[in-house]
Amino acid sequence: MKNMTQIASRSSQLMLFTRFQMIASALVSTVFATSAMAGDLAVTSVDLTQGAQFGTTTLVGGRPTMVRVKVAVTGQTTSQINVDAVLRVYVGGQQMAGSPFFSRNGPITAPITPNVFNVNDTINFTIVAPVSTDVDFEVVLDPLNKVVESNEANNLFLLSNKVFSCRKTLDVAYVSVNYTPGGGEPVAATIEPGIGDAFMRGIYAVAELNYHRSPLGPLNWTTDINSSDTTLLSSLQTIRLTTIPAAGYARPEFIYGWLPGNPFSGNGEANGIPGDAAFGNTESTRFQRTFAHEIGHCWGRSHTSNTIATVGFDVEHHLVSPLSLGQTHATTQYDVMVAGQLTNVAWVDSGTYLDCLTDTRSQCTAFAPPGGGENPASDAQRVLQISGSYQHQIGRKPSRIELSPVNQIDLASPTADDPQGDVLLQSFAASGDLLSSVRWKSATTRESCAECANGRPHLHANSAVSILIPAAVANQELARIELRDLKSGNLLATRMRTASAPHIASLGSRMIDGVGVASHSGTGPFVELFWDATDADGDALSADILLSCDGGQSWSAMGVNQRGASMKFALSDIPVAKNGQGIVKVRVTDGLNVVDAEMPTSVGNFGPDASELKVLDEGSIAGDSQWSNSWLVNAPDIHLISPNASQSYPFGASILLHASGWDLEDQFLPNTAFTWTSSIAGAIGTGRQILVSTLNPGTHLITLRGTDSGGSFVEKSVSIIVTARVIFGADINGDGFVNGLDLSAMIANWGGTGVGDLNFDGSVGGPDLAAMLSGWTG
Repeated sequence: MKNMTQIASRSSQLMLFTRFQMIASALVSTVFATSAMAGDLAVTSVDLTQGAQFGTTTLVGGRPTMVRVKVAVTGQTTSQINVDAVLRVYVGGQQMAGSPFFSRNGPITAPITPNVFNVNDTINFTIVAPVSTDVDFEVVLDPLNKVVESNEANNLFLLSNKVFSCRKTLDVAYVSVNYTPGGGEPVAATIEPGIGDAFMRGIYAVAELNYHRSPLGPLNWTTDINSSDTTLLSSLQTIRLTTIPAAGYARPEFIYGWLPGNPFSGNGEANGIPGDAAFGNTESTRFQRTFAHEIGHCWGRSHTSNTIATVGFDVEHHLVSPLSLGQTHATTQYDVMVAGQLTNVAWVDSGTYLDCLTDTRSQCTAFAPPGGGENPASDAQRVLQISGSYQHQIGRKPSRIELSPVNQIDLASPTADDPQGDVLLQSFAASGDLLSSVRWKSATTRESCAECANGRPHLHANSAVSILIPAAVANQELARIELRDLKSGNLLATRMRTASAPHIASLGSRMIDGVGVASHSGTGPFVELFWDATDADGDALSADILLSCDGGQSWSAMGVNQRGASMKFALSDIPVAKNGQGIVKVRVTDGLNVVDAEMPTSVGNFGPDASELKVLDEGSIAGDSQWSNSWLVNAPDIHLISPNASQSYPFGASILLHASGWDLEDQFLPNTAFTWTSSIAGAIGTGRQILVSTLNPGTHLITLRGTDSGGSFVEKSVSIIVTARVIFGADINGDGFVNGLDLSAMIANWGGTGVGDLNFDGSVGGPDLAAMLSGWTG
């Protein structure tokens, strides 16, 4: 709350403003001979929205906000032209940087009955408020007195003590799936930041979205997704979990796989509600909503049947591409969590919006990484990832679980016990001692995300299993796991550790020509990594391939669940090692036993067959992977989120410049990495997200440059239009001239507010004098 000095100051400002409006009204009335039956303008409401506003919806600091001012027109029967306003924003009693703000769309023609679905039925402002418990808004209506009113005393509207809460940056990694049954990878431009994540950016209120590709090449997938969906979800989760944060790396909150087209019968799927991994389609009419829908499941939101019930607002107008959708969303549109809908008929209801706001993964924490992602919790430890397919009972066919190979995760928290779970997973030591026990709920993702038929949802015959359990308890390694149906006690699956662990006999690599190797860049150099692993028990083997660029402090996946004995990849798809500290780790499992082999990496000029093998231990051999020195420069991934191409702004409006930037080596790029320039104005500013209101009328080519710590940069450009608009009224007395009479009026109120406050910053001073002199007529 304000102290009494602040309240008194605002009251005196209001009195001076009213006096100014009355003087100006009289002067304008002299110039414009109008009827004595003049109408009146008044602000009826100021709506603050960051995608949706349900009355008391939490606002998030650092997130773009649209301030929508609704104006009442009374005393006349027709709409009123030339209606505009100025907005002042105070944070903790001090006017925030950029204030006063001039409208995004004014002057408007104010209707008698405004409809908030119509963007231009309200006067709109774009702001980015900081985290604060004390943000005040002052709207000055008709600041240039272009409208003759019967009452000038009601043209100042105050909205006080608004709270902008802290929420973190959310880290979402995406993987391009090279789906060979469907023709390969999705189009890169479809899934890139600003397009693939557009719906999510619009509806989930986090401070910033760090949506970026996972630091590995495309994920090769050779089996029909309709029979391997749960395996894909397990692979995606493994990619997420094997990311060991350290030295600036972070484990993303969520990971998402993109398929080409829409080959999956359910559009997309998540590994749990809540969950951490999902996949979906790139069908043009639905892919953006599918992404937001599956992430909604990961937040913990089940399917709904709701409409959004209030008009939604796409603040940055993300969904203009590729479907040219409008900025507002009608109350009759579906919540994003209604199954099977297209992008153009969906937005977000209050329950789904709140799921994101209240989820622990979106909350600010003391040591949260700047680019989001999770730090290991206090209970993080070596765990085993128990995954597979829950095959639900159909008719007389009983339920069962088909387990996938168990993956070892070096640092993660075990799955929390769910009192409502219907499956009991227990692990036992070789002695038979119970080591761990956890209840898990099986049916959270059984409903298909395809559209309901006759009001009834489709049900998957199988759903994903995803449970993390301690690998050892009290120094006892687990030797057996059992999964049972809690209601019937029936055994659903079991796995025992076999007597012999796999043996990795050799590990090496060589440069190859890259023919047929999928990569993000499409260019090399290309490497084949190969290993020789055997198992005395004859068990089938699979391998995860991990990379560390800092001597083993942090790790990320290069490949998971590899069934062969080699993997081909492009060096341009993985991070560069720091100071020669690169390590490749091959982790082989026979289903429960896990063994590792490591190989240091070095970079140099080597021929296509360069690979030196050396004795590692007990007959195993590994080589220094000598990779081409063209793998020394990875340019950052830079994308321009807003403004949109060919967007038009009136002079003085705050234009939001918003960038996305991520780098294989640096990860989330800092604000200093982004610079903005205009083809007319030159340098504009620095930052991931900035507001600019000083661009002069004309067509501006706005160029974003994103630079990584090594000096590599990428530029992206967009053309926008700034149209002419008068925002200062230097002719104070309205006689048609700017001369000594106007100067005298200004000086008489120097240091005050109201008369002479040409730039509406709340104080008459030097900038106002400069504005008057620039328009001097004598």
